[in-house]
Amino acid sequence: MNAAWAELAGVFVVLTVSLLNLVMQDWRKRIVALAAQAIGVFLLCFQSLSLNLALVKFIEGWMAAAILGTAMANVQSGLKTKADQPTDGASNFSMPLSAFVFRLATVLLISGLLYVGAPYLMSVFNGVRFLQSLAVLGLCGVGLLVLSFRVSALSLAIGLITVLNGFEILLAVIEPSLLLHGLLAGVILSIAFLGAFLLLYEGEVVPL
Repeated sequence: MNAAWAELAGVFVVLTVSLLNLVMQDWRKRIVALAAQAIGVFLLCFQSLSLNLALVKFIEGWMAAAILGTAMANVQSGLKTKADQPTDGASNFSMPLSAFVFRLATVLLISGLLYVGAPYLMSVFNGVRFLQSLAVLGLCGVGLLVLSFRVSALSLAIGLITVLNGFEILLAVIEPSLLLHGLLAGVILSIAFLGAFLLLYEGEVVPL
């Protein structure tokens, strides 16, 4: 029963925070959501992996969030110094209502595809449970939406990490290999470092 509740909590966390990353504008809240997403991935991977290997998912996610958050803080500090005016660290660009409605409509479409695709994913990959299938498809789908709707380096890094988190949950069931999951952790951290470099190089403020 405890394992079932942990799995349910993991699905709720990853789907909720990934959707928040799609619609939120404040970069601080998006970094917190990315860190919370790592907790959900840990809860889902812990059902299939050992505790030590599942903790890698948690640590890599928090390290990626720390890398991107530090880079964004440095960018905001530099912009404040150059402009000589206060900034709250959030984008000054407010999302149009039409863009917000369109994103919600796309999310509803993805939600419908989850219930259609989850049983198919379970039939293709033996051992994958329904809640895990929802998390895999949800993270991959929302991650692709983040890559499609957002144009900043921060969104690029968050979108790629979200998609890879979905694959991590799937691979935790079908291939619990230490080498493979270590490689995935390296890829996720590399994406975070690349995103931080692009943020510092461009000095952007996270537009739409």
